[in-house]
Amino acid sequence: MHKKRDIISLGLSLVLAAGMLAAPAAASDFTDGTASTVSDFSSDTEDIPKFDSGEENTDNGEESSDAKEDNFDDTEVMTDTVIPSADIPDHEQLLEEYLNSILYEQDISVLPGTSVAEDVLTGVQQTLYEELKGKITTVASKGGSTKFSISSNLGLTWQTTAKGAALEKEVSSRFGTLNTSRIINCLLVDCPYELYWYEKTASTIWQYGYTTSTTGGKTTVKITNISIYMPVINSYASGSYKVNAKIVQLAKKAAAKAKMIVNEFSSYTEPEKLLAYKEIICNLTSYNEDVTDWDEYGDPWQLIYVFDGDDSTNVVCEGYSKAFQYLCDLSDITCYTVSGIMSGGTGAGPHMWNIVANNGKYYLTDITNSDEGTVGAGGGLFLDTPLSGSISKGYTYATDSINMHYAYDTDTKKLYGTGKNSILLMTQESYSADGLTAKPAKTTITGISNKTAGKLVISWKKSKGAKGYEIYRRAGTTNSYVKAAVIQSGSTIRYTNMKLKKGHTYYYRIRSYTYDKNGEKVYSGWSTVKSQKVK
Repeated sequence: MHKKRDIISLGLSLVLAAGMLAAPAAASDFTDGTASTVSDFSSDTEDIPKFDSGEENTDNGEESSDAKEDNFDDTEVMTDTVIPSADIPDHEQLLEEYLNSILYEQDISVLPGTSVAEDVLTGVQQTLYEELKGKITTVASKGGSTKFSISSNLGLTWQTTAKGAALEKEVSSRFGTLNTSRIINCLLVDCPYELYWYEKTASTIWQYGYTTSTTGGKTTVKITNISIYMPVINSYASGSYKVNAKIVQLAKKAAAKAKMIVNEFSSYTEPEKLLAYKEIICNLTSYNEDVTDWDEYGDPWQLIYVFDGDDSTNVVCEGYSKAFQYLCDLSDITCYTVSGIMSGGTGAGPHMWNIVANNGKYYLTDITNSDEGTVGAGGGLFLDTPLSGSISKGYTYATDSINMHYAYDTDTKKLYGTGKNSILLMTQESYSADGLTAKPAKTTITGISNKTAGKLVISWKKSKGAKGYEIYRRAGTTNSYVKAAVIQSGSTIRYTNMKLKKGHTYYYRIRSYTYDKNGEKVYSGWSTVKSQKVK
């Protein structure tokens, strides 16, 4: 990660350092694991259990079919080891107690403002993502094992004539359709604070089994017993796959500090909040000039060091970016964290920064290089528009001293897309609060009842500022969300979904909406997903 120091500001920074926070210094080029590779797993093999065959929990979706399991053979076990695309930084149901009392101190509807997974994952991937998100959040709040068994039915069942090595290759290929690296990358983007413990530069292990049964000359294969092993940063670990419960207290302390900041500025306008968050982060921390390419990934990359109240604990650009996104998420301001190569002045290096959305337009925000003594200290890299550029070639921005170039890495472009609606497309319009329509508050699904066959009644909390609601439904665990209803009244808090299939489980999420001055809808974030089986 890179931070450019403005030589002109060097003298002033050194004077400030004598009586205030240490001035940020030039950083060595830093990489925190850009490789996305598959490798053999060896040293921790003994920690991986051998699974017995058996039925897994299932939820039947409308478009999924489950094979009969009467005559399944013993489960064969397979392992896939991958290092996630770590350049992407750091939204099944989150742990309500954690969100309420530890992270958000508000209703559970106040969830992070952005969720990449909602837009880029398929139905099956979203199911896996939702379950993992719930497990990850529990560990973040309590510590404990990061060896997670997946209980959701992912519909990985098919018929085949393959045998032996050909069958194993087919099973591996079918498991590969989950694109587990993409799911992990979405979790890293959407849960930068819950994953404070995750050692993303080490191998994340996926293990799964498969069973076969033959009926009427047809062989049915089913992938079962999926588990994931997420490594823990040494400083937070009490084992390779276990978060030390004591370290959770440090995370809670950081969350409390961040909540206090957000509450302090709750009555301010959105631009005022953004400016305040930038200034506060730059005052709470300094750039960690001692980090090198060879250092272990850990605390300097996390937002905890920004909010821990300790002047001696400093971060690199990932910490700055995560901290800014966290405050924005708590304030329901749409903010993203991206990565790539930054160049200009003294050279180029890997970097991480933020993108802030405003009325459908996107603006660069580099908190690291807005700190005292950097090229953007005068505001040139905060809510800024480029001089020139494109998503494919990167963008050039002007500062008081030099021009800076920001180029997205391949993984960022794959994740966010490169089309005309991509958040990576920077606007030429200056950031302005004029005409900015406040998003309505998120709602919460309060219950789903099933008193009548073939019907579900969904209830939710009234959202402040909402003109209406959109309800999305997923049938089972293997399908994508579809729009189930548009409620054109902000005071309506109940909807009956009819003509549903008996015995099937349906998943629901709701978002509020209002209108801007042009009559376009402005949406809140999504509610937490809730499900119910139909009688």
